[in-house]
Amino acid sequence: MLSVIIPTVQKKLEVLKTLTDLLDKDSSVSEIFIINNKPSVPLDLSGDKLRIYTPDENLYVNPSWNLGISKIKNENFVLLNDDLLVCKDFCKMVVESDVFNDGKTGLIGVFPGAIKQFFNVDFIEIPLSECTEPKFKPLNRYLGTGDWGVAIFGKKQNYYVIPDDLKIIFGDNYLIYQNMQNNKQNYSVSSLPVNHIHSSSSASREFSQIVAGDIHNSKKYFNNEKKPVETIPSEYEIEYKGNVCIIKFTQNKLSIFLKYRDEEKIYGDDRLEQQLSALIPDNKALVTNIISTIRADRNKSC
Repeated sequence: MLSVIIPTVQKKLEVLKTLTDLLDKDSSVSEIFIINNKPSVPLDLSGDKLRIYTPDENLYVNPSWNLGISKIKNENFVLLNDDLLVCKDFCKMVVESDVFNDGKTGLIGVFPGAIKQFFNVDFIEIPLSECTEPKFKPLNRYLGTGDWGVAIFGKKQNYYVIPDDLKIIFGDNYLIYQNMQNNKQNYSVSSLPVNHIHSSSSASREFSQIVAGDIHNSKKYFNNEKKPVETIPSEYEIEYKGNVCIIKFTQNKLSIFLKYRDEEKIYGDDRLEQQLSALIPDNKALVTNIISTIRADRNKSC
């Protein structure tokens, strides 16, 4: 059986309610453990599988994952974002697969191409496409993985406690990296559609200082290995959708999403650099080049 761990600050409460209803109907799920990181507001959810833990203050994402792992009843787990909806039997299709139950497997996330992204919306629908036999792709990187981490399946034995000084971002990268270091094979799963509201919480201005701290602190966990940190090819093109731009790297078909403006104007260089440095670590020249491109494209429709 499977335990689901979901941290939330209740930004998209109706989406979370629909998600828990879906999970309640999934026969592989026996426990839905939610960390209510908005303690000033009681979480209005109920269900036989539901357990709600409300800390005294916001724990943020990565410490919430650590807490959830220590509290859940099952060996099998999935870490889920609170701003997504999945197809019917999404969890069952993964945990009953041969890949998930292979002793050589580390963690399984979602292939970015299987995720339909929504921007600046309050609600999304359940994916229209049905789940089909999952297809697993080996994941051999730990940085630049797109939105792989919106749903992370694994077993407790392959979970490594994320350091206290990584609060919001880099938690998924740390887990991937630790499994790679311990000779486990991580995977991305496709054929299981996911609808997701991109950066509905983590991109909020209120968390920007914490994200900046995560970027600074991450260097001690990823830069001390014998081989250099992975690099991202410098050839790219940018597509603009609303207040978000999609940066597509042409050599390895990697895409990253960046909120680059609000309703009034493009963000300042410092804020753009902060976001991009989290997505593209240790490549200041490329970050600067992308910012320059966005500035040059400022007249594009938004």
